[in-house]
Amino acid sequence: MDYRVGYYMNIGRRNNQEDCIFIDGKIFQQDRFRKTHMKKLRGPKHLLAVCDGMGGHSRGEVASRFVCDRLKDYLRYFRSSGEIPQNLFHDIQDRIEKEVPGKSGTTVACVVLNGGNSLVMNAGDSRVYKIAKGDIAYISHDHSYVQSMLDNGYLSEAEAYGHPHRNVIEFGLGGIFKDIWHGTERQVHVAEDVLESGEYYLICTDGVNDVLRDDEIYDLLHAGPFDNVEGFTERLRESMKDNFSFILVGSM
Repeated sequence: MDYRVGYYMNIGRRNNQEDCIFIDGKIFQQDRFRKTHMKKLRGPKHLLAVCDGMGGHSRGEVASRFVCDRLKDYLRYFRSSGEIPQNLFHDIQDRIEKEVPGKSGTTVACVVLNGGNSLVMNAGDSRVYKIAKGDIAYISHDHSYVQSMLDNGYLSEAEAYGHPHRNVIEFGLGGIFKDIWHGTERQVHVAEDVLESGEYYLICTDGVNDVLRDDEIYDLLHAGPFDNVEGFTERLRESMKDNFSFILVGSM
């Protein structure tokens, strides 16, 4: 199975780019793309990811790039194994604690494509949406204060969007999350999925879903995601606040 991919990143209204994009070993971390990039992925197995660094003066861009570099180190494993790779993320966390100074951190959302089967993984609030006929849903799971409130029934979906504490992250990778990794049993969220013909994944940092509701994302993309992706990008540029990055992928 071959795949078609569209991807884009923009610094938004920030002073530095803390996002990083990973596509099968190619890493992108620049202020902005002039337009949405397109490419084809040949063969059945691929690894795609976005990371959103945090830390301000602690240089979140270093943490997000570090995680993408480590994914590149492990790319052969992801391509050859069908196992759920929790141990690899533990190893990345151990290495980032030792090699990246300060209290920086990063989210990560990634998809391993293996024919029609997929592994969806995330830590933090970067998301993986699945766009299908008549529906959009994020099949990742936010590690955030607002998501915890949703999970426990204290907030509705409508109340969650625009919540003043929406960007409070409870888990991710990096020194800022050291105590959580070593003091709890929290794990990277993993979901197994099947990507059918005519379905798509949108892998994105929160700079996308902070300015567009899920139904707006669906309305902009569903009729033909790759035909409409430039309009989707333009809509994000009009509303952007934070850095934002995304990867759109579907079978050819």
